Amino acid sequence: MLETDCGLKLYKCFEGSKNRAGFEHKVKEHLLDQGYINTDLFVKTMDDELLAEDGAGSQYIMKNWFWGEECNLRELSQIETASANLARLHNLLRDVDFTKEQLEHNISPNLVETFDKRNRELKRVKAYIREKKQKNEFELSYLNYYDEFYEQGQTAALRLSNSAYQTLFEEAVCERRVCHGNYTYHNLIMLKEKVETITKTYVPPGWINSQPIYAASLPSGEDMIATTNFEKSYVGLQIGDLYQFVRKVMEKNDWDILYGSNMIEAYDRVKSITKEELNILYLLLLYPEKFWKITNFYYNGKKSWISGRNIQKLNIIGEQNTKKEMFLRKLESIL
Repeated sequence: MLETDCGLKLYKCFEGSKNRAGFEHKVKEHLLDQGYINTDLFVKTMDDELLAEDGAGSQYIMKNWFWGEECNLRELSQIETASANLARLHNLLRDVDFTKEQLEHNISPNLVETFDKRNRELKRVKAYIREKKQKNEFELSYLNYYDEFYEQGQTAALRLSNSAYQTLFEEAVCERRVCHGNYTYHNLIMLKEKVETITKTYVPPGWINSQPIYAASLPSGEDMIATTNFEKSYVGLQIGDLYQFVRKVMEKNDWDILYGSNMIEAYDRVKSITKEELNILYLLLLYPEKFWKITNFYYNGKKSWISGRNIQKLNIIGEQNTKKEMFLRKLESIL
């Protein structure tokens, strides 16, 4: 973190390609041109490059940064603000002037193919566990939850293949619509003002603040939030961003219907959600992505020892599934 005469900056190692850096920069430049200033725009070098390289070949970037705190997923007003902010981003992120190469290498995978592939993985792991003579606690819990989650996965895949997804996806690519790709609380900064003077005390090995950074009250709405870390941004169906955000928030709040409903309404007030998009959102939420992730982690990791954390994650999503289905039924009722 660097305090400069041009504002707060973040200096860090960059592990992506030059093409990828150019894609990200184009996205954030487009937002700046459209009047959205609160992104971590790259600061170019004196040679007008995005990346700087040291003698060992490591690449570095510098970008704008902000005083503030991560979005609180349990604070409903912040969640609603973040949902409206996402809708605003989506309204602006269309017709982005990418080069042909940037566009070709940054289009999202086909969801129908992704769902089918994941469902095959689920079946393969179940078969593997069933054949084991000695099953550990994780594997017994996995088999207990498998049928209900696999049925959700099959239903979501079938309905997605018969939906308007392919048409919507092709339109999104044609219109060069961009998704953030990782729209979650880590990448949302609720802005606060740094005090003019911060008393600092030297404590080895460096300087620390002896008092917190206080925040003046900022105006509500679009000026109170910054969107950062576009490393996973891509061209594709923007409703996927809303899905990711809704799922993360709902998992943190035990699938409280109030949170989900208010998030979708806050987004819809800024960017109207069509019936076709709402159906895709429903199917994305229906698919048991968290169950698949746990499955994938288990199958590709050491099976001789399963961490208690993974057993806990599995049991939590199993216990939450009834409340998740209640929310999905409410969402399906308006399709």
